Amino acid sequence: MTSIGNTCSLHVEVKTMEIQRKAYRELLNWKSSNSHSKAIIIKGARRVGKSYLAEKFAKNEYRSHIVIDFASPVPGTKKIFERYGNRYTIDEFFNQISVLYGVPLYDKDSVLIFDEVQIYPKAREFIKYLVADDRYDYIETGSLISVKKNSSGIIIPSEEEELTLSPLDFEEFLTAIGDEVTFAFLNEAFKSGKPLGNLLKTVNERLRLYMIVGGMPQAVVTYCESRNYNDVERIKRGIIKLYREDIAKYAEGYTAEATAVFNSIPAQLSHHDKKLKYSSLGEGKRSEYYSDAVYWMGDSMVANLCYLVEEPSVFDGFSVNVSKVKCYMGDTGLLLTLASGDNYLKSDLYKSFMLGKLSVNKGMMTENLVAQMLTANHRPLRFYEIYAADPQGKTKKYELDFLLNDGNRVTPIEVKSGQASVHSSIDYYIDHFHSGKKGIILTKGDYRETGKYIYCPLAMTMFL
Repeated sequence: MTSIGNTCSLHVEVKTMEIQRKAYRELLNWKSSNSHSKAIIIKGARRVGKSYLAEKFAKNEYRSHIVIDFASPVPGTKKIFERYGNRYTIDEFFNQISVLYGVPLYDKDSVLIFDEVQIYPKAREFIKYLVADDRYDYIETGSLISVKKNSSGIIIPSEEEELTLSPLDFEEFLTAIGDEVTFAFLNEAFKSGKPLGNLLKTVNERLRLYMIVGGMPQAVVTYCESRNYNDVERIKRGIIKLYREDIAKYAEGYTAEATAVFNSIPAQLSHHDKKLKYSSLGEGKRSEYYSDAVYWMGDSMVANLCYLVEEPSVFDGFSVNVSKVKCYMGDTGLLLTLASGDNYLKSDLYKSFMLGKLSVNKGMMTENLVAQMLTANHRPLRFYEIYAADPQGKTKKYELDFLLNDGNRVTPIEVKSGQASVHSSIDYYIDHFHSGKKGIILTKGDYRETGKYIYCPLAMTMFL
């Protein structure tokens, strides 16, 4: 088994400051494919590194590229789109753009990047004709691209493929901090079903660091450069401020509701069942009142939404109750900052993470981490709950944290921030909806298997 060696301290020697993203390989696959679509849109929350990824890819993989940043376009850019942005004047469009930006374009070897394309929807609509022209490739980046304000009155091009960029996952984070062995070690252990042994503590320390810093690229780079958590918190607080500004700017008609949902995420997740309690947001308010606000949180990718499955044997479609939802923060590092407040140094939650004593609201953080890891694997988030009689005949609420649908089988998952000695909810599920697959119990403990369950260290969530 791969050895982690002497990299057991929390602070790891950084070998490179360049952030490596798995999505780069997806862009390579897109570029080399035989698909007629040579346009791809990189979607993601603000500050997840969409522009950086697009420009890095363009520089490495094309003879020339033009970056049209609609957040701050070169003067005259929009005039070119207005005058020549149609199917009949494409030749002149290319001539004008090439001259304005001072970049030659080469047939089949140039790419145009439409950065922050949601700001100028006309450019996105023009993609249909640019792709049909078949001279160049096109990469769009955007946040909140399907919000009504950013898509109203335009025809969304079917020609564009989609790539969703999330915050750095745990593997990418390990690579960024210079740890090139922990992921391979974990992967090998998961595939072979072997415990981590004495190295479990090291793995959990890495995971704790990931939860503190988070996966937002700027926060990760800042940590690598300074190793100063104050600097990291400054970056994360800036991102949270940006998200609040986005709510005010784009959540038209339900700004107050979206702000209330956003600010309440730590409090909602600190409850035992972690569902969004609408009554706590406003007296007498129901789910319908906040539906647009909750949708905005998910659509902006600021949050990862987890919906109730009412009938596990059906799992999706009409069995999903969208009015009962858990609203996880898209990045666990940002959740820690949001929950700790501006005076984070006096926060018990923040102190517990810094000191390695995860005794304060630990369930909130670990469950959010699992939701983030599952989302990074493109897993739809679903949970299950039911009121039923316990072995003593008393009515009890059974709550299962997550369900994974693998075709004809559903895998139940229960998250334990501590040891996993009691797990009545997943016991109930296995007894009533057994599908032939073992349940997964995620815990800070080591890997082991029983007749019904696989107990996995939390870090192994990335392999589910």
